[in-house]
Amino acid sequence: MQLKCSKCQKIIVIADDKLPADKEKAMVKCPACQQVLVFSIPMALRKLTVQDDKTVITSVQTGHQHPMLCHVNDRSEYKLEKGINIIGREADISITSDRYISRRHCMIEVVEKFGEMQCILTDDGSLSQSGEPSTNGTFLNDLRLTRHDRLFLSHGDKVRIGRTEFLFKND
Repeated sequence: MQLKCSKCQKIIVIADDKLPADKEKAMVKCPACQQVLVFSIPMALRKLTVQDDKTVITSVQTGHQHPMLCHVNDRSEYKLEKGINIIGREADISITSDRYISRRHCMIEVVEKFGEMQCILTDDGSLSQSGEPSTNGTFLNDLRLTRHDRLFLSHGDKVRIGRTEFLFKND
């Protein structure tokens, strides 16, 4: 799991096996600036059942077959497929209504891990000929992604590209 420090923007990587399985949220201190970050633990890592006095971690299947981006204004839905989904004006997920969106603006990688679909948002410049991230930016919950960010999406996250805002659904 990766987190981005809200103070210094450093990316913090936490191994899945280091996350507490019996909690909904956890805290970590940024090693660079000492900012305390509170974050949600993915559902697949925190579902617990008890069998014969033993705690067993079980995976959780999501309600949607596929995660989706839902346009906030016109309520249109864009299904995210397993693998890499390129978002832009001329891409896998085509958003032609916003001139501030690049032809190949950003990507969401969908992988299945622990029986759950996990989605990773990236705006790393690998999609453009110049190698630079999109000009008008990709934002996750009002935080602009930088070139090296690979951030996990959670149900209810706001994703903004150009001037278009989406709600991420994965429940």
